[in-house]
Amino acid sequence: MEGTLLRTMIGRIVVAVSVVLFAGCATTQTAQEPEAPAEAPAEAPAEAPAEAPAEAAAAPAAVSNNVVFADIPFKPFNPKQPDGLHVYPLSGNPSAGAFTAIVRMPAGFKTPLHPHSFAYDGVALSGGLFHGVSTTDTHDVEKGSVWRQPADEAHVDGCKSETPCYFLASFEGAVDMKPAEAPAAEPKGTITKPADLQWNEVKGGVKMSVLRGNPKEGAFIALFDFPAGMQTNVHTHSASFDGALLSGTHHRGPSADALVTLTPNSVWHEAANTGHMEKCGDAERCVMFASFAGPLDTHAVVLTPSESK
Repeated sequence: MEGTLLRTMIGRIVVAVSVVLFAGCATTQTAQEPEAPAEAPAEAPAEAPAEAPAEAAAAPAAVSNNVVFADIPFKPFNPKQPDGLHVYPLSGNPSAGAFTAIVRMPAGFKTPLHPHSFAYDGVALSGGLFHGVSTTDTHDVEKGSVWRQPADEAHVDGCKSETPCYFLASFEGAVDMKPAEAPAAEPKGTITKPADLQWNEVKGGVKMSVLRGNPKEGAFIALFDFPAGMQTNVHTHSASFDGALLSGTHHRGPSADALVTLTPNSVWHEAANTGHMEKCGDAERCVMFASFAGPLDTHAVVLTPSESK
């Protein structure tokens, strides 16, 4: 009887400690640079999303939605640490399962060495980010770079900029954090610079670089490159998708007379089977991230090149 009570009490204590630690990295993403030890919170304001309610982190209702970067309603991942990581989920719920979110990391933020139970892909929306396999083995993550972090592999993340850093995180499951005492023996994580991305034409000059999944078979995430001035007709996709603009000026909406102008780091969600059109500005190419909930169907898409060419 006493043994049972003792085991129960220990189990509860372990769960409580795990929950607190989970907060420490709530949406870890890019990074690198020596980390700040847990005892130096001022230098490494790691978060504690333990108390972050699911409602606070959940994505908005599944309807079409375009949000200009300046208007993104970021919220603290952990309400008790308002100066820590801030997130805006495009889809899913970080506390409950797979999700995609844009993350704002405070200037000078550093995480301790840690792994996650689920793998994730990151996309750098700004400079200043670093990511690495240990506190002494880190690499700067150039804007536009992507990285793949395998599940259960220790790593560190941070923002060395004097202003906040931004990135996209697409997790294959709920985010958690488990402190690690040592780096992975054979780390498998990768960082790919913009110049090293592999592109394939999708249709009419639009290119795609797949980061995860298979566009022909099911859900996937990828980067898309639209030529300057290129526009589509009003069309639909059978799967919902989330997007974020990395570069260029992009216009999108339900019709040509209802387009919203988006600048870099703006985000959107498009519900399945909802009519919409895309138009890249004339000044430069538009590079964007997209996370599709199903296969990519382009049979209804008609592309029109820039009129200036």
